[in-house]
Amino acid sequence: MAAAIGLTAPGAASAHATPVSDNAVISGVNCAPTPPWVSTYAFDGDLKVEGGCFTENGRVYVMVKHNNGTLYFKKWVTARDHPFLAGGWINVNTHLRAPCNGIEKNGYARGYDSVTKKWSAKFPVPICILYDDN
Repeated sequence: MAAAIGLTAPGAASAHATPVSDNAVISGVNCAPTPPWVSTYAFDGDLKVEGGCFTENGRVYVMVKHNNGTLYFKKWVTARDHPFLAGGWINVNTHLRAPCNGIEKNGYARGYDSVTKKWSAKFPVPICILYDDN
């Protein structure tokens, strides 16, 4: 008897379970009606933004913004195919410091799919703000 192993990421599990409808297939895997999504993680001292259900080979605007409106990171990237996830996938290094120990989630990350003209939901994130005493 063989065991099945499932590989998932945030948002990916629901995308695979969504029924297929006309014009709803992105990258051969159904995302619709699941909107694009982003999440974040810390790696090697930096904040990374990842996401899925963007248009494969489409341009995606990724940003990290403080709740007070200050933009701390922005970049246009291209969504790529991922063998285990629905739709176009993004993974971006923001070069913002992470993790922010003891800092509340004072900002958010977001992605904009330029093909579908849809924003991901805001993903809450702590933004480390360093002050220079000099």
